[in-house]
Amino acid sequence: MGFAAVVGDCFYGPSETVTVVAALERAGLPYVLALKPHQGTWAPAGEAHSPVEAAQDLGWRSRRRPGGWRPVTRRFRDGHTQTWWAGDARLAGWGPDRAVRLVVATTDPATLPERSTWYVVTNRPHPDHIDDHNGDTDGDRPTPPSADLAEIVRCYGLRIWVEQGYKQVKHELGWADFQVRSDTAIRRHYTLVCCAFSSCWQAWITNPPPTTSAASRPNDRR
Repeated sequence: MGFAAVVGDCFYGPSETVTVVAALERAGLPYVLALKPHQGTWAPAGEAHSPVEAAQDLGWRSRRRPGGWRPVTRRFRDGHTQTWWAGDARLAGWGPDRAVRLVVATTDPATLPERSTWYVVTNRPHPDHIDDHNGDTDGDRPTPPSADLAEIVRCYGLRIWVEQGYKQVKHELGWADFQVRSDTAIRRHYTLVCCAFSSCWQAWITNPPPTTSAASRPNDRR
């Protein structure tokens, strides 16, 4: 069974990413957050300067010579599976043996297609390096649970459902339709919308609507 983690899409810029990560670190929460492929960072001239360059450094040649890539299985809600490839990349201060990891997951390590390649940072330690993190964390905060590549891919895959839920609360339940003046009132509005969404979701799970085929089936006539 996987552990919970805060998952999120890439932010508008590096400053927003730093702000969110700092807040999650202070709260002691595990996270899996996306980066933009070409988000630049300082590094020596001969090293990678962006997530996509770090992914290319993993050394893929073929399925028989995958370099730093490992096959992982993605399981979807309808039961079907896909084989993706994932690897722990190194970029600046990120790496499998550091406090923050850079994990890349893709359907094709050779071409890194834009629509099916993820670049994520996580503070969940690599299982082989969990002891290396003891000196990197505050003594008052527990080390986040370790996670292999398959678990990181599973966690970030949940972001799709977060996005789906956000579209529903925004367009169907009035997330953005508030006319208030104070921060407290805005927060109360958001809370009520999320409660309404949770109630709708629970009702759908416990009493799902009929399928399209059943709903359109004509009544039996004898």
